[in-house]
Amino acid sequence: MSYSKIQSLLSTGISRPTMYRVIVPRIGGAADQQLSLLCKNTAVPDISINTIAANGHEAQGVVREVPTNVIYGKPFRITVISDREYTVYKRMRDWFDSTVSNANPFPQGTVATGSAQRANFYDSITSDIQLIKLENNGGGEMYSPFSVVFNRAYPVRMGELVLDSAARDQLMEFTVDFYYETYSFVE
Repeated sequence: MSYSKIQSLLSTGISRPTMYRVIVPRIGGAADQQLSLLCKNTAVPDISINTIAANGHEAQGVVREVPTNVIYGKPFRITVISDREYTVYKRMRDWFDSTVSNANPFPQGTVATGSAQRANFYDSITSDIQLIKLENNGGGEMYSPFSVVFNRAYPVRMGELVLDSAARDQLMEFTVDFYYETYSFVE
């Protein structure tokens, strides 16, 4: 391919991984607004197809791979920079705690009811999450070339909060991993 053809293909510019927005309606309000600013990194998970071998299906002696189902890479992970009040962390933790009864046993101000845990009803713990890729059109205006909707997601892991006396001018970060059924790539 010639230089001029490559140049014309790239005339709109190169995409940058720094512009995106994660929307988690389940946490709502100030936490969702903070998340759009303080989400440090994330990724669109991989996607692949599972196959099986079909012997001589159409031609004797020829073995070919036939697609059977789509596999969505899991988990969907976000890394968040925390504010001093831990606004996003607390809302994510509330959602995490709602997935299993007694996930946070005996919180302050409650009466001890035992330590048994029971998963809550699936439909009551899931919510769609949207990842919007943003680009700058060159004139200062933003647009979205695509978005990804993680269908029926819920948090499965809250990353550790690392406290470190030697980490003076560092940012406090945490990760959240989400399980989801499928994801939709929307142009």
